[in-house]
Amino acid sequence: MLLSTIASADNKETKQQLDSVKTEIEALNQDLSKNKKSKAALYEQLKKQSRSVSELNKDLLILEQNIKRKKQQLAELERQVSSQQQSHTQQLEALNDQIRTSFINGKPSVIKVLLNQHNPATLARTSQYFHYYHQARQQQLEKITSTLTNLSLDQKNLYSAQKQQQRLYEQQSQKKKQLHSKTKQRQTTLALLEGKINDQGSRLSALHEQEKSLKALLASLNKPKAKTPTSQIPYKGSSFGQRSGSLPWPLKGKIVARYGSSRNVGKLTWQGILISSAPGTNIVASAPGKVIFADWLRGFGLLIIIDHGDQYMTLYGNNETLLKQVGDTVSTGELIAQSGDKGVRQHAGLYFEVRHKGSPTNPLKWLSKRS
Repeated sequence: MLLSTIASADNKETKQQLDSVKTEIEALNQDLSKNKKSKAALYEQLKKQSRSVSELNKDLLILEQNIKRKKQQLAELERQVSSQQQSHTQQLEALNDQIRTSFINGKPSVIKVLLNQHNPATLARTSQYFHYYHQARQQQLEKITSTLTNLSLDQKNLYSAQKQQQRLYEQQSQKKKQLHSKTKQRQTTLALLEGKINDQGSRLSALHEQEKSLKALLASLNKPKAKTPTSQIPYKGSSFGQRSGSLPWPLKGKIVARYGSSRNVGKLTWQGILISSAPGTNIVASAPGKVIFADWLRGFGLLIIIDHGDQYMTLYGNNETLLKQVGDTVSTGELIAQSGDKGVRQHAGLYFEVRHKGSPTNPLKWLSKRS
C-alpha cells in the first residue's frame, strides 16, 4: 500500500515536470517564431528604407546637375547683360560725338553762302554730307533702341534664371532633410538587426539565408525567358571571357575581404571581394553589358547585376544609391551606383563578384593589376 502511494506520487511529479518542460518548449518555440517574424519585418523595413535613401540620393544628384547647368546659364546671361550694357554705353558715346560735331560745324544756310559768296556746288556737297550724317545718326539711334530692347530681355531672362536657381536650392535643401531623416531610420533598423544576429549561430543562419536568396535570384535570372541574348550586349572589342586581367576596377580602395577567405563563421568563405571606400563614392561598370537586376537583396543591400553575355555576370553590392535600372545598357567605366555605408556585418564600401554560369570566380583574376 505504501509502495503504491509512493509510485503514484512519483508519477504525478514526473507528469508535472513533463508538462512544465512541454510548456517551456512551447514558449521557446513561440519566442523563436516571433523573433523570426520580427527579423523578417526588420529586413522588409530595411529594404524600403534603402530604396528611399537611394531615390533621394538620385534626386539630389539630378538637382546638383541642374544647379550646375543653371549656374552656367546664369554666367552666360550675366556676360550677355554686361556685353549689352557695354555696347549701349559705347553707342551713347558715339551718338554724343555725332551731336557735338554737328553742333560745332552747324548746317550753313543759303543766304550765308550767298553773302559769303560760297560756291553753290560746295553748298550742295555740304548739304549731302549733313544728309548722310543725319542717316548715320538715325542708324545709331536705331542701334541704341535695339540694344536697350535686348538688354531688357536679357535682364528678364537673368532674373527668371535666378528665381529658378533659388527654387532648385530650396528643393535641394528639402531633399537633404528627407535624406537625413531616412538615413537615421535606416541606421536604427540596422542596429536592431545587428542585435538579433549578434551570436555566431544567428550569424551563420543569416549568411546561409543570404546565400540562398542570391542563388534563387541568379537561378531566376538565368532562366531562358529572363536571360539576355549575347547579341544584345553592347560589346566593344573582345568578349568578357577574353578580358581576364584587364578589367578596370569598379572603384579605388583597399581590399578588406578577399575571395575564398574565411568569413569567420562556420566554413563559409567570401565569394567576392570587399573594397573599402567612403560612402557615396562613384562606382563604374567593369565591362559593357546589360543591367538585369537593380534592387535591394538581403545581405547584399542595394545590388546591381550586369549581364555581359556568354553567361558572365558582375555583381555590385552594398550600394547607397542605384543610378541604373533593369534594361539599361552600360559601357565600360560608366557610372552605375554610389557605394554605401556599413551594412549588416559589413564594411563601408563595395562588395564585388564575378560569376560564370552562376558560379563565383576570383574577381582579382579578372581585374587589372594595380600599381
